[in-house]
Amino acid sequence: MAHSYYDRTSFYGIAINDIFPFNFLRDVHIQAPILWIGLSWIGAALFLAPAMAGGHEAKGQHFFVDMLFWTTLLIIAGALVGNYYGIMGSIDRYWFWFGNQGLSYIELGRFWQIGFFAGLLLWSLLVMRALWPSGPLWWRAAGEFWSGRIRLEHLIWASTINVAVLYAFGMIPLTGIEKSFTLTDFWRWWVVHLWVEQSFEFFASCMSAYLLMAVGLVSRTLAERAVYFELILIFLGGVIGTGHHLYWVGGPSMWVPMGSMFSFIEVLPLVLLVIEAMNQYLLIKAHREFKYTLAYTYVIGAAFWNFVGAGVFGGGTLNAPLVNYYEHGTFLTLNHAHTALFGAFGLLAIGLIYFCLRYAVADRSPFNEKIGLIAFWLYNAGLVLWIALNFFPIGWSQLDAVFEHGFAYARSNAFYSKTLLWQWLRLPGDVLFALGALLMAWDFIVKLRPLFWQAAERTEPTPRPEPAE
Repeated sequence: MAHSYYDRTSFYGIAINDIFPFNFLRDVHIQAPILWIGLSWIGAALFLAPAMAGGHEAKGQHFFVDMLFWTTLLIIAGALVGNYYGIMGSIDRYWFWFGNQGLSYIELGRFWQIGFFAGLLLWSLLVMRALWPSGPLWWRAAGEFWSGRIRLEHLIWASTINVAVLYAFGMIPLTGIEKSFTLTDFWRWWVVHLWVEQSFEFFASCMSAYLLMAVGLVSRTLAERAVYFELILIFLGGVIGTGHHLYWVGGPSMWVPMGSMFSFIEVLPLVLLVIEAMNQYLLIKAHREFKYTLAYTYVIGAAFWNFVGAGVFGGGTLNAPLVNYYEHGTFLTLNHAHTALFGAFGLLAIGLIYFCLRYAVADRSPFNEKIGLIAFWLYNAGLVLWIALNFFPIGWSQLDAVFEHGFAYARSNAFYSKTLLWQWLRLPGDVLFALGALLMAWDFIVKLRPLFWQAAERTEPTPRPEPAE
């Protein structure tokens, strides 16, 4: 897709747009990271919840987890196929249900959206069953939550409910299309941004605090207090901070400064918690081996990009009223989106995966962290090069073009043709980022292989002893 900005006729000589149009690739590019991050979080929460509950699982939990896994695969495959045929015009009467809705970031057909929503609800139920595996304890846990005796486990469970419920607002009205684009776009932003700034931040804060607590870097009291504080700012800053979008769907102009002011503050408590964790990490490292350095590194990286990508590049830079009025939809928005979504939530997802892998492998086989650390620095180098060589050079000149000539010109081929050098310079960051992804994938395979062997050995029939002579 980046290549299409500097060579609009082919992909290194291959007429790929004839097979996969740019709009379809854009759909995949937007949906795949959200689904990948979401599935990483779903898997990590289901894996770690029994450990929080003392190592026990609710009766029949494995059946429901398997059902969720296969149902999710079916929904994702169906949604992507529907997106493709919807864009190609092959779905006629039922494009709304099974094709492409045409809403940016919410491209899934309504049937697939409902399925995904049902999967999120099932996930929340399974996390509750995993955290409180004895049936009667479910209701007692809910009672403790509403009575004010709230622990980190309650917050993790509540964050899964929040992720599921808020996604439903992107399906208003449920069975048809709202005639007013203003109302449609209002509810769309509830998912596009409020889902991220509130629900994703809620879950990310809870899991980051749990990981830092689980590896002994912060106390439970400090972790829970930081999450409480974070939640206050998330529900204040996240909800009001989303207001900078409401101006664009017909809301009063007061939403632009209100959104600018509140959008930045929600990332601060997590930064303070991470600073304490870094101090404790240095103390532990000076006296003994620390077995979770890889997961810790990714969580620290996620907190850094949460502050920079979501805070500085989002609330601190773009949401200033005058800037936000002109920069909407420019490369500065791309800069915020990439550094916040992957930097904050993607790195956390990888950190959760490595934590689960380290927990699963335990001491049964060596756990080499070198490849994962190399991948981490390649990811970060790619992000920095994107900013320095692509997003900023194009974004700030594009903002100036909006000032001088208007938004339509700044988004036209005439403008992009003047930025071809900077468009080509997206390539170095892409190459490093892709290398990081390949190394990480290989590292996952290497670390999972011993677990597969052990599982295979357990399923092999035990040989019968030979009769004694």
